[in-house]
Amino acid sequence: MTVDARASAAAAAERIGKRLATLRASQNMRVSELARSAGVSSSLISQIERGNSRPSVGTLFAISSALEVPVDSFFVDAEAPAADAGAPSEPPPRGMPRSKPPGELTDHAVALRAPQEAGSATGWSSHESREPYVVRAGERASLDVQGGVRWERLTPTALEGVEFLELVYAPGAESAGQSYRHPGVELVLVTKGTMTISVGFERYDLEVDDSIAFPSSIPHRYVNQTDTETRAITVILRDDLSTLGIRDPGDGPVPGLPPGDGNS
Repeated sequence: MTVDARASAAAAAERIGKRLATLRASQNMRVSELARSAGVSSSLISQIERGNSRPSVGTLFAISSALEVPVDSFFVDAEAPAADAGAPSEPPPRGMPRSKPPGELTDHAVALRAPQEAGSATGWSSHESREPYVVRAGERASLDVQGGVRWERLTPTALEGVEFLELVYAPGAESAGQSYRHPGVELVLVTKGTMTISVGFERYDLEVDDSIAFPSSIPHRYVNQTDTETRAITVILRDDLSTLGIRDPGDGPVPGLPPGDGNS
């Protein structure tokens, strides 16, 4: 690893650590309490907060779930100064419901709309922008995690209930050393290289233009087993699975739909 690469990795670890410490402190959680809820050791939490270690994708999901915040609370905007790296990007309050009935805004959604209703040009972010709904390639908020994985957010700011990301996996990169799970559904489209995704006991080698959709509650793992970079677009829905219409083939016909392919 070059000197520049080491410096970049250290800076990324420091940013994640500061955000984790800020989120934990804002909820008055002890390190031991967070570690117990996330299923990791207290020493790992401390190492991450000090910037001495970066979490894997699986660990990051576990920590986010324990804090009851979306994983993109850890993202850093491309234009954000380093001094502000410790400030969380408007995570929803601890204990806030993940979803509400259609048409009813969550507290987080109301907060995002507030600037617009007050006369601001946008309700998406707090900074001025001539393109409030557009994210240019060089302006994405990003998150570098352990194992050669980078997430780039494709929305102007964090959204309640959904994450729209580009995954960038370096050669040999993996999301975690073992499978992990979390609530929701994942939709993935490979745009470059080959991504190997294990879902339960099945393994799928996805090439360019291949896609997959699966419940995130099933243990899963992403790996780039090639010697070239792999990229994929993903949508992670943080809703309860039962409200999304994703069904196991063994569940039988979908109520309300006529018999036919996939519903017999």
